[in-house]
Amino acid sequence: IKFLEHIIKVKTDLPSQVYDTLLELYLRPDTSLKNDDASRKQRETWVLDLLKNPNAKYDDYHAMVLAQIYDFTPGILYLYEKARQYQQIVQYYIEHNAYPEIIDACKKYGSVDRSLWVQALSYFAGREGCKAQIAEILQHIDKNNLLPPLMVVDALSHNSTASLAVLKEYLIKRLDQENKLIAEDERMIRQSREETDVMRAEIQELKSKAKIFQDMRCTNCKSSLDLPAVHFLCGHSYHQRCLVGDVEECVACSEQRHKVLSMFLAQSQTAEQHDQFFKQLDGAESRFSIVADYFGRGVFNKAVLPGDALSRATPRKREVPRDDGDMPPIVQLSGLRFSGSLVDNDRRRP
Repeated sequence: IKFLEHIIKVKTDLPSQVYDTLLELYLRPDTSLKNDDASRKQRETWVLDLLKNPNAKYDDYHAMVLAQIYDFTPGILYLYEKARQYQQIVQYYIEHNAYPEIIDACKKYGSVDRSLWVQALSYFAGREGCKAQIAEILQHIDKNNLLPPLMVVDALSHNSTASLAVLKEYLIKRLDQENKLIAEDERMIRQSREETDVMRAEIQELKSKAKIFQDMRCTNCKSSLDLPAVHFLCGHSYHQRCLVGDVEECVACSEQRHKVLSMFLAQSQTAEQHDQFFKQLDGAESRFSIVADYFGRGVFNKAVLPGDALSRATPRKREVPRDDGDMPPIVQLSGLRFSGSLVDNDRRRP
């Protein structure tokens, strides 16, 4: 042992057989030494230090075989964790009927591999007198929303020893939460429908009725509105001097309009990325949630950019030459010509 430890310290490019041999010597009982607790703990420390050494080039599979042969539990669990074999860790505790360790392992690794909770539930459901453990697992699952209720019921239904009384409190609580979520979704649906109806009514009014501009102040500078003025179909009005350059849209509404355009452009681009959709679908735990999310964002619908519809609300202004000296300058808005007067409809030109 001393010789191999010295070799490992002075050389780094050693084959894995050197580390495997040293590991086996650590694990093999030495009759020349005292077999007391202090000696065992010392040897366990040596083994774990070697296994956790990032520079140690031992073979993982060979190390696992050695740890199992000599029944070295800390080494077995460490190698399982290193290999991300979390189900094997829970299975090891199940084989030894270690109830607290099973639950602790699920809490530690359950967020990475949620099937551990199903594995633990199936085990406890098949044993008598494990209602407390099942209740603790169900409480943790419900608190962190780790598994859907149907999966929990399915895991417990394969064992005749698990009764409905074990699931009663969990199911009542989950159903109450689901009812609250449904009520909230229905409220949001009603709100969205009402907002949609208001928008459709506004669009129909813009299409079929004359727009009367009654804003007496400039939206930009807040001062009294005078001529020449520019009016937008959204209801905002500006001094022409307050609009810098050739402005084609309402300054106050431009940010929201750009957000809508960006959303439609993103949806149209996402609709063409079929590989990304199937990749998310294959890696998702709930495929229905992915499909519902894509439907909710309108990705499966025909992407129609709102440029044509919104362009109707985008003013195109130009000054029309005066017919006489008394006429104020005319500003053309979306194909309609309005005089500089806010409410003087008699002076509107066709």
